[in-house]
Amino acid sequence: MLQKYIKDQRQRAIAWFIIKALLLYITWFISYDFFIAPAGKVDAALNYRVATDAGIILDLLGYDGGTQPGDRQTIVCIKNETMVGVGNPCNGLELFVLFAGFIICFPGSWKNKWWYILIGSLIIHFFNVMRTVSLALIQFKAPEYLDFNHHYTFTIVVYSIIFFLWIFWTNRYSSLNELLNSDNNASKTS
Repeated sequence: MLQKYIKDQRQRAIAWFIIKALLLYITWFISYDFFIAPAGKVDAALNYRVATDAGIILDLLGYDGGTQPGDRQTIVCIKNETMVGVGNPCNGLELFVLFAGFIICFPGSWKNKWWYILIGSLIIHFFNVMRTVSLALIQFKAPEYLDFNHHYTFTIVVYSIIFFLWIFWTNRYSSLNELLNSDNNASKTS
């Protein structure tokens, strides 16, 4: 009887996760395509922030980093020469939403969700800035490797970081663990 209850609870948790994820995706899609993207302010601010932070780090590393405004993007420069542009697909907004969506959809306390989303978003931003720094350096030193690293290497790295942040959340803070552990305990007692 207990096993059936726990199995039903697990199935409800999975169904609820899928429903919440679908609703969040639809809400994000509508919000971004109809309001956020046309206004352009959020993307422009993030483009600027990522490029500026990358320029600062390049400068600290001794590469005379900086930025310039570009057409729908902010350009990262080394020694006043254009290296890479940070545009809407690369500014991290979709990564923040993806990460936050995973955390929001999983069971757990809202108090933990809010601070974890904030810290996780800062971690994602940091790695996105470091990705931009790395791409600028690749463009500066070995431009023939830029395209591959932009499309593959750093995509894998950034999504892996989001995956590990999510796994850490589920193992440490999600109440899903209580459900799974109670399922293991119920099977041991039968």
